[in-house]
Amino acid sequence: MAIARIVTTNIGTAEYDQMRESLGISDAPPAGGLYHVAAIGADGNLRIVEVWETREQAEAWGDRVAAARQAADLGEPPSIEYLEVHNIIQP
Repeated sequence: MAIARIVTTNIGTAEYDQMRESLGISDAPPAGGLYHVAAIGADGNLRIVEVWETREQAEAWGDRVAAARQAADLGEPPSIEYLEVHNIIQP
């Protein structure tokens, strides 16, 4: 069953781009990642919405991101919510 991962960060676009580079992510998602959107909130910080094949894959990716955040000294960890996907509509 697909899982949505909603992340409320305390970082802006520069830190986000730095994280993508340190994680070696280009335009292809990690294994199990189906969908990724990073949007800028009113406070200038990013909100990330992802869809994963399984929660285990989403959590494994979250562990990698957490280690990279800690190595980059980006402060407090983000808020993360996992939700069971009911429906996906694609063009």
